[in-house]
This record gives sequence, C-alpha cells and structure tokens, in this order.
Amino acid sequence: MKCAITTVTLKRSHNNYIRYVNLEMTSPLDETTKLLAGLALGGSCMKTLESLRILLASVSLSELKEYAPKIDIDRIYKCLATSNKDQIDLTCEILKRILGAIPIGHAMVRYEDLFLQGLAHSENRVKELIFQELQMAADDPTTCEQLSTKLEILLSCLQLVGSTDESIARKASRVFISIARQGDTANVLVSPPIVEEMRTVSRKSDIVRYRIYDIVVTYCCTSEDKLAFCEEHQLIQTLLEEVSTQDILVQLNALELITTLASCQHGREYLERQGITQKLATRLDEATADPLASLLVPGLMKLFGALAHFQPDVLSRYPNFTNTMFNLIDDSDISLKMISIETLSFIAIERDGKLALSQQGSKMDKAIKTIGSLFTHAFNEVRLKALNSFAELTHVAPTETIDEDVQKIIEHWFYMLNPKPIQFIMNVTKQPFRDLRFSALNILLQLVRHNWAQKQMSQEPGFLEFLLDRRGEPDKDCLEMKFNIVKRLSESLHPESKIWSEYCMAQMRDHVREGLWFARAQSTVALESGP
Repeated sequence: MKCAITTVTLKRSHNNYIRYVNLEMTSPLDETTKLLAGLALGGSCMKTLESLRILLASVSLSELKEYAPKIDIDRIYKCLATSNKDQIDLTCEILKRILGAIPIGHAMVRYEDLFLQGLAHSENRVKELIFQELQMAADDPTTCEQLSTKLEILLSCLQLVGSTDESIARKASRVFISIARQGDTANVLVSPPIVEEMRTVSRKSDIVRYRIYDIVVTYCCTSEDKLAFCEEHQLIQTLLEEVSTQDILVQLNALELITTLASCQHGREYLERQGITQKLATRLDEATADPLASLLVPGLMKLFGALAHFQPDVLSRYPNFTNTMFNLIDDSDISLKMISIETLSFIAIERDGKLALSQQGSKMDKAIKTIGSLFTHAFNEVRLKALNSFAELTHVAPTETIDEDVQKIIEHWFYMLNPKPIQFIMNVTKQPFRDLRFSALNILLQLVRHNWAQKQMSQEPGFLEFLLDRRGEPDKDCLEMKFNIVKRLSESLHPESKIWSEYCMAQMRDHVREGLWFARAQSTVALESGP
C-alpha cells in the first residue's frame, strides 16, 4: 500500500504550532487505474507508461498477482498502435510484467482478441510477447486443453510457422510441437481447419514444408493411432517420398525427420512396412559410391544407428550398413570416422547392443583399437569424442546387473584398447585438457564394478597414490570424480576377495572418512641460529 497526503492542518498549542498530516492509503491498483485513466484522456503515452513501469517494478510479485487480473490492459495494448519502437518496447515490458502475474489460462480467455492483435502486429517484439504466453499454455496439460479450443489463435500462429523471419517461425513451430505432445488434446492438430491451413502454409517453401513435417512427425510419435490417422489422411507419405528426390538437401532434411520417427516402436514398424528401411539401406550403398550422394552418409548412419540401438538385429538384417560402419571407422576422413564411432557406441549402450556387436568378431576388435589410437590424436575434440564413445561402449547403468556375458565382453574390449588398459586410461588423466581428464576418470569409475579391473588397479604402480592425492588435481569436478572412485572402491571392498591389501583398504576408508576437502596439517620445525 502507498500513502497519499490529502490535508495539512496547523493548530496552536502552548504557543507552538503542531502540524497534523492526514494520510490516505492507496493501493497499486488505484495508482494504476489513475495512470490508465490518463491514457484514456489522451495524455502522453511515454510519460504515463514510464510512470506505470516504475509503479509495477515497485510492487512485489505476490502483491501484483492480487491486482493484475483487475488491471484494464486493453488501454495498455492501445499504446502498441504506433511506429515508435521505444514506446512499443516499453509497452511490451509492462505487459510482460502484468501477464506474468496472471494465470495463463485466465489471460488467454480474457484477452483472446488482444492475443490475436499481438500475433498480427508488425513488430516482432510484440509477437514474441504473445508467443511467450502461448508457449507456457502449450507446455501445461490443463491450459493446453484451453488453447486447443482457440481456433483463431491456432490458425494465426500456424500462419506464422510460414514466416520468413526464422526467429518468429521457430517460436510458432515450438508452440505446435508442444501441443503435439499433449495426449488427446493434440488431436486438434488434425482437425479439418488446421490440416487445411497446414497444407496451405507448407506450400510456401521447402523450409516451411519441413517445419510442418516436424510438427506432424512429433504428433505421429506419440501413439500408433495418431500415426495411422496421419497415414490415412496423407499427412506423412509425402515426407517418405522425399527421400527419393534428386535434391540432396531435401533428402537430408527428410532423413532427419525419419530418424525421429524411428525413435518409437510403431514408427520403426511403419518404416519397415512401407519399405523405407530397405530403400534407405540400398541408398547407403549408392551414397558410399557416389561423391555427391556421399553427403547423405552421415544422415543414413544416424538413422541406422538409431534403428540398431533399439533393434540390434539390424546389424545382421542390413549387413551393408554394418560393413559401411566398420569401413568408415578406418576411413581417412576424420569426420566420417567420428560419426561411425559415435554410431557404434550408441548401438552398444544397451546389453543387447553389446552382445550383437561382440558377434562381429575381428571387425569389432579392429574398431576398438582404432578408437584407442585416437586417445592420443593431435586434436582435443577428436580425443574427447573417442573417450566418450568408448565410455558409452563399456557403460552399464548402475541399476543394471552385469551378467557374465557382458562382463567378458567389456573385459575383452578393454584389452583390445590396450594390453595395459588401466595404465593407458590413467595416462589420459594426466592430460592438461580438463574435459579429457574428466572423461578418463569417468571410465575408471565405471571400471570399479569389475573384479578384473580392480585387480589391474591394485597391481598398477602409483594408481592408488594418484587417487588419494587431493593436491594433484586443480579442477573441482575432476577432484570429486577421483574421490568418488575411491568411495566406490571402499564400498566394494571385501577382505576375502584379496584384491587389495589390508593397508590399501585402510587408506581408502580413511580417505573417504576424511572427506573430499580434507587438508592434512603440515608440521614445521623452526631452528634458531646460535650466537
């Protein structure tokens, strides 16, 4: 509340004048109403808006939430009808503050016309303000259901998906992508008016068409029924046809969205039924032989890598993909080499992927050795990608049990990496590049779960001293990782295993008990010289 001075009275008492001040309490709503009345009477917009901005900034958010729904923002919106960009920016700042204090569902229902005006405004600043509100509505299941009933707003927003301004088009697309993920509410996207507008907008250009495809694919991924509906109404087939066009750029965009569709089981089954997977496998053979079509190789590798990640039998069903992946790991082109290595590691994340890859025998062994050779590559980025890929190859989630088959596979891969794998990884932890050290330490942390690895650690000269040295690591995250390795080791220690000596076990337990930031006091002896 604010105080307003209304009267000042002077009275004489014992030859002294006493001043009496009558105070009247006014609320922020009263002050706002007075300022908005000034706008209605044709007062200076900029002056009034600046006063309003200061007033709103002085009010706490909790207090503003009480008053904001009562503020007549129609008058503030009228200040947007100008070519003065400073006035537009100031008006948007005020509206953002007020709308941020109003429940989004309430604002959208009460100010639907103003939202429509904002989407049609010539200045992007105003459109962005409305998109911020619409995005919040689309992200919330309850308010998204309300938004799905606002057909005019949706159609206006959909038209902006076709905007030549990339920033505005991206914000409009994001609203529909969020709606597409909202269960039954998303069905508004396949209502006749929306579908008709989608077809109209998509004819503007290739770029706009793929924005619409992105929305449709997101919708299709949420359920088998939605995919079937889009197939029935010819909303998805044209995308599949575009992988056969002569335009390489169009094919690349189509591959990216088909890879998204392959992320769900019913999407993968649909691609198989339509013969798209087989067609693209053949395209992979053509792409590796044709210099121009070779631009498609990264996209095709990503797609088949995704398919093999979910269904490792893809490695045996599409041997041309498997052979291409292993051949490219030995390619002289470092970018193709890294794409293939990352594809390999993505396939191996789950247990079945590890088993399927292990069946590749000497090809897999050769690939592991190639990955190991990149740990000492001239470029840090390449070394880091190689380390992270190997970490994925050998990773087993903490919640998963490591069965004997996986245990043997991981051990074998480490020895293919280097005959002395612990020493090899430990040497990487001495690199000056922080991210390399962190990734190498992460691999060591994973290895703690394996008895064979702990035996190697216990026999590696200087390994335990390296872990226990708090002063030798300048980076906080790397220091915490080293501490976690010691902690994990101490928790897995069993005297009957006889992997570590009693002295080493005691050292590790003391280190954990002392904590991460323990600093041992250094004693000094002062010597006094004689006369």
